[in-house]
Amino acid sequence: MAVLDTEVKCEHMWPTPVDMALLKGKPRSEWTQPEPMSVQEIDFYLGRVPEWYIELKFLKKPGDYLLARGHDNKLRLSVKSNEPGNPAVHFPIEFCQTKQIRGDRNYYYRIEKTVLQNRSVWQLIHSYQKSNVNSLKINTKRDVRLIEPVLPCQGCRYLTTEYSFLNMQIKDKSEINIGDLICKGERSTIYKATRYFTKKGLIKTITEQPIVLKEMDDCTAAMLDDLFRELHIVCTIRHRIGPKTAISIEALMVFGRPYYIAYGLCKKGSLLQYLEMNTIDMNNRIKILRHIAQTLNHCQKIPIIHGNLRAKNIFVDINDDKIAKPIYYIGGFHHAVMAKTKEVDPNKLPNKRWLAPEVLTTKLLTLESDVFAFAFLMYEVLTMKIPHETIEDKNILEYIAKNPYVRPTVPSTVPQWLRKLVNECWTANPEKRPKMSYVWQEFKNNN
Repeated sequence: MAVLDTEVKCEHMWPTPVDMALLKGKPRSEWTQPEPMSVQEIDFYLGRVPEWYIELKFLKKPGDYLLARGHDNKLRLSVKSNEPGNPAVHFPIEFCQTKQIRGDRNYYYRIEKTVLQNRSVWQLIHSYQKSNVNSLKINTKRDVRLIEPVLPCQGCRYLTTEYSFLNMQIKDKSEINIGDLICKGERSTIYKATRYFTKKGLIKTITEQPIVLKEMDDCTAAMLDDLFRELHIVCTIRHRIGPKTAISIEALMVFGRPYYIAYGLCKKGSLLQYLEMNTIDMNNRIKILRHIAQTLNHCQKIPIIHGNLRAKNIFVDINDDKIAKPIYYIGGFHHAVMAKTKEVDPNKLPNKRWLAPEVLTTKLLTLESDVFAFAFLMYEVLTMKIPHETIEDKNILEYIAKNPYVRPTVPSTVPQWLRKLVNECWTANPEKRPKMSYVWQEFKNNN
């Protein structure tokens, strides 16, 4: 592949610092990037990634291109085109007997419904890139040209404006060690695990990181979309608002079955576990809610609907300073969206007890329904009771439909201003609920 200008290349592009050491003394005109041994080793191969995420995250300028696979495992070349609006084009690559030469039984790579072929994906793309007549445009009848490959780090160009995808894909099972079972959920199984990072250089180094690994029961195109959507939302929150907001997503492992998502390990578990195991007074419980309200306020400005707010989805870690302090993270973003509304089937939602009554008729989650759920989250933290605790799970939606105005009593041990705030947040009329900005301001004014 062509050597990029050293002024615009990053340390992850060829030639890397290790390559430069090996090339020392050789004239630049003789520098040649060695062909990768497999598709997985191509630096602009991203693994299994949905097309919408490629378009959203990676292809910025006409001529940007990369290799990836879909849920169907079909290899594709994605390119930002020169056509009106600069849409991305995704070319499926097949490996087949092309029979372009009589008696040739060899298998070749080629873009579907085109002529140019090669025994190697790398060489196929190289041929298109170095073509003086832009054979890619001629073969595909699309206004495209291969100008610059996009690596997972995106050339480290956008580190100040968006999150980095570097190291977000676990590409081999040797990179993790799955440990003890934590729990079995409705759609997944969760384990403690260790991730290994290998830094290749003149001296190879391996570092370890403890993670929580969620193994998904479903392995579908919809699940792949869900995992990348969750990753995008959480990484956006942490980049825009700060790291002490949402529990980190460390990586996805989707190269085979089943699909996995890896989270940062919080040493104290969920907020419910933390409250049960420790004596936390009212003032400190209010401080916990204050931190959560602050994060939710910033999330709603993006805007983001969480869709599954409850104390079970708040996690507690301890910092590594000399004076250990708890850090509270919002998790459970699997149902979140970057939007002001989300169409849902209430019967399929995981947080039915926290559901605002209007969702049963509108079939929409909104920023206001998140405010309602936060009211019950506050109630959980203040009382250690779940919403509608005497009602069985199977009857909960029917109960909410028949009793849209029934709420529990907030104990008198809770400060009057906070009792008032909880009651305002879970009012049945969504138009009368306060905005999260108001909720956050009330915590600031009273704490």
